[in-house]
Parts: sequence; C-alpha cells; structure tokens
Amino acid sequence: MPQSVPTRVLILFGLVNLPLSMIMSPTAAILPNFYIEYSAVTLGAMATVTLVTRFFDGITDPIIGLVADRFGSRKPLMVVGALVSALAVWQLFTPSADSGMGYLMGWYLLLALGWTLVEIPHSAISAELSHDYQQRNRISLWRQILGFAGGVLFMAFPLLLGRGRSFDPEVMRMLAGFVAVSLPLLVLLMNWRLTLPPQPHCRRVRLWDLPAMLVTLPYLKHLLMTQILFGLATGAVSGLFVLYASQYLELGDAIPKITLPMALSMALSMPLWLQVLRRVDKHRLWAVSALGMIGVLLLIIRIEPGPQALAAMMMAMAAFGALVGLSALVLPSMLGDLVDVDIVHNGKARAGILFAFQALILKINQGVGGAIGMFIPAWFGFNAEQALSAEAITGLKLGFAGWPCLLLLPMVVLAWRYPLDRRAHAKLASRIAEGGISVSDEQR
Repeated sequence: MPQSVPTRVLILFGLVNLPLSMIMSPTAAILPNFYIEYSAVTLGAMATVTLVTRFFDGITDPIIGLVADRFGSRKPLMVVGALVSALAVWQLFTPSADSGMGYLMGWYLLLALGWTLVEIPHSAISAELSHDYQQRNRISLWRQILGFAGGVLFMAFPLLLGRGRSFDPEVMRMLAGFVAVSLPLLVLLMNWRLTLPPQPHCRRVRLWDLPAMLVTLPYLKHLLMTQILFGLATGAVSGLFVLYASQYLELGDAIPKITLPMALSMALSMPLWLQVLRRVDKHRLWAVSALGMIGVLLLIIRIEPGPQALAAMMMAMAAFGALVGLSALVLPSMLGDLVDVDIVHNGKARAGILFAFQALILKINQGVGGAIGMFIPAWFGFNAEQALSAEAITGLKLGFAGWPCLLLLPMVVLAWRYPLDRRAHAKLASRIAEGGISVSDEQR
C-alpha cells in the first residue's frame, strides 16, 4: 500500500502556486488596458510585445526544463526564478506615464523568464512527490486549487482595496508588492521544509534528449496529440465565449454573472472528481468529460438570444467549467505517470522536459485555438459593428461550438484508448520501488 502524502506537505507545496498564478494569465488579461491607459504604450506596441513574449516562452520553456533535469536539484532554480519574478513584477506593474515599448518589453520578458524558472521545476517536483497513480491526483488537486485561489485573489484585489473594479496604478502597485514579497518567501519556505522522497538513480540528461524524447518515450506522442486536440477545442471556446454571449445572446452586461459560476464550478468540482478518480482511470474519465463538453456546446447553440438566455447560459457554462476542472486535475497527473514510464524504459528522469513540453503546448493551444475560433465567424462575414446576419450567426456557432466539437470527437477516441491505465502504471511503480531501474555511475 503506497504511503499517502500528508496534506500539510501538499499545502506547503501548493502554496507556491498561489502567487505564481497571479503573474501570467491574469496579467495578460489586465496589462494591455492598464498600459494603454496609464503609460505611453500603444495598442500596436502591446500586441508586438505579447507576440514576442510568446516566442520567447517557446524557446525558454524547453531549455529550462532541460536545465532542471540536467542538474537534478530543482529548488535553486526556483529561488532564482522567484527573485527575478519579484524584481520584474514590481517594475512591470509600476510604469511611469512616459514608459514606452522598450520598458514594457524588457520587464515583460524578464517576468516571463522568472515565472518559467519557478513553474517548470515546481511542476516537475509534483511528479516526484509520489510515484503512486492516485496520490498524483491529490498533488494535482492542491496545486490547482491554490493556483485558482491566486487567480481569484488577483481579480478581487481592487474590491479588497476599496477601489471598485478598477486596476488603477495604486491597485497594481499593491498587487506587485504582494507578489514580490509572497512568492520568494513561499519558495524559500517550501525549499526549507519540503523533503522529497528518495528518487531513482537515473542516467544524466543530455541536450539531445529534447528531440529524442518524442521517439524514445512510449505514449508521449499519444498524450500530446490528445492534449493538442483538447486544447485547441477549449481555446476556441474561451476565445469566442464573450463574443458569442454578448453579440449573439445579447448578454454583454451579464458576462460576470456567467463567468463567476463557471469559475466556482471548475474549482469546486475538483474534490468531487478526485473521489471519482479513486475508481475510474484518469484517461477514461477525461474521455467521458470531453463527451460531456460536446453535449453542453450543442445545448448552448440551441439557446435563443435575449434576457431569458441568462439562466440557461449560466447553468451550461457552469457545467462546462466543471468538465474543464477535471482536465486541469488529470493532465498534470497523467504527465507525472509518464515520468515513471521514462524512468523504467529509458533510465532517465526528465520531468522538467515533459512539463516544459506541456507548458509550451498549453500556450500554443490558447493562442492558435482562439485565433482559429475567431477566424471562422470572420470568414462568414461577422462584424461586431454591424447587425448580425444569418451567415454571421452561423459562423459564430461554428466557431464557438461546431469546430470544438469536431476536435473533441477524435480526442475522445484517443483519450479512451490511452494505454497507460492504473494496472500498467502499478507495474511501473512496483519496479521503481524495487529499484529495478537503477543505473550505474559508468552509464551516467
């Protein structure tokens, strides 16, 4: 019987994700309008900086994953990343009125680097806290829940400071101070108090492991293709959600009333999913949840526009949020299981590279999925400044629901047929526990 990871250890580990989750995604949502209003940065400059940052992430993610695996100890990288992030977030969130594109570009890139230096090693540690199939779900749960709390705290900061809903310079300064202090402190606390269990004795990771992993690691291409299809689908839904709800359903003023139940449902569903995962394999439940997403999307496009659409849309998106919550729980856990496959089959522990691949795919999916979703209604003649034609409505429905459903159908098949189930993983964990993959120093 595998030993359960104590809850206090999971909280100590997961707390790092609270300030970490306040940096990138919420920042990307708030920063464009903030800089355009309070600095000399133009919309075009903001778009350029965002694009350059995405390319920068694409380069640094796998490199940092490789470095984290190459040198073994992940904690020093996290300390460096936390200190870099603290400096960068303070500068980025407190521009002067004459700060321009160069200022924004420099500090945004430095923040992206600092964030990655913390995120990739932290994700890799999540796979090393336990080699048990079910315990990995618990680890993922606490990390995701505390990360979600960080995102909610970010968006609630103006209200907590009595500033209404405005992210003005004073709110951003307080946010920067909170992140700049809490992230290094929590990383140092984790490094001090968290002791990882003994890890298998593996061969040293080398530069060519980055491309070679796609060939040498069983099941990796299967999982990545499944995740790409899923991410493109959810990226299209998230990219078109506000447009669909406001332009077609005429619920523009009620968007927060829809998004809040959706976000709460996503977080609150995770403990319930954890209980189901005690009996059902991760990949099978993920496949079933994707079928549920298809059903929800097909129901949404039957909702007629007008005020009466609000209640139906709130319930539908709350259901969709709960289904997305499952994917947020199982994907890191499934990737952790692949780390064990790598250890047994290749004698290498490459959790850093694996989670770097996942981070890169997630970022690509968000951008490409949303872009394709928005292109479809545009191709059908949609224009936000004109009255909706029948063709434009068709385009909105195809982009928001039709295209995602087409992606989710093959994703369901791939997820259902994923070979690494509970029994197969139990054999891997047993071999690791018995030391059946130990590699001699001469092979390192």
